[in-house]
Amino acid sequence: GPKQDGNLRYLRYANSVLRGNRGLLALLLFMAMFRTAVADWSYVPSGSMEPTLFAGDYLWVDKTRYGPTLPLLNTRLVSWNQPERGDVVTFIPPHRDQLFVKRVIAVPGDRVRLDGRVIFVNDQKLSVEYQPGSAWPLSAEERIGERTHLVQFGSDLRRPVYRDEFVVPQRRYFVLGDNRDNSADSRFWGFVEEDRIMGRVTRVGWSFSQRRPLRERLAHRIR
Repeated sequence: GPKQDGNLRYLRYANSVLRGNRGLLALLLFMAMFRTAVADWSYVPSGSMEPTLFAGDYLWVDKTRYGPTLPLLNTRLVSWNQPERGDVVTFIPPHRDQLFVKRVIAVPGDRVRLDGRVIFVNDQKLSVEYQPGSAWPLSAEERIGERTHLVQFGSDLRRPVYRDEFVVPQRRYFVLGDNRDNSADSRFWGFVEEDRIMGRVTRVGWSFSQRRPLRERLAHRIR
């Protein structure tokens, strides 16, 4: 009947489209698999990770470090390595179904003590050295073990004072923004689950931020 003829014409049309676009479909499938198993890219919407990352940065996320993830379902398929202290990671926080980026400060089993801007991990104070001649906001170099990175502190004397002491649970991570006085992070909404960590950020792939020097706007390695 007419309905069957219409269905047949539709199937023939769909088949011709598929045959004529095999290369494009293969490319799209490869890109989806690549984003799942190898790497991904993520946009920075805010300044909570300054001075390491700026709003307008597009990040290169290495997924081979911890294990492949599904970008649409936001979950880890398999784990073969775990995040380390000092890693910058993308993840889904416990309170929102949205990708965040922060720095891992403490891993499962670590004892953490927060005393204002001073952080102790396993009774070891994280060393902070302020940059010479730094004006507000203050820029400083923080050391976690043998790794160093820049952090930033605001000038608002009315900023919240964080005081807490805890042990990081198993399969959980404590993360902070490098912009310590202007970051919603584990101090507010708790720990990040292991299988909700999507990957490790290794580079700024490209950037449209006017605050980032031109020499750092393409393939800039972060620490």
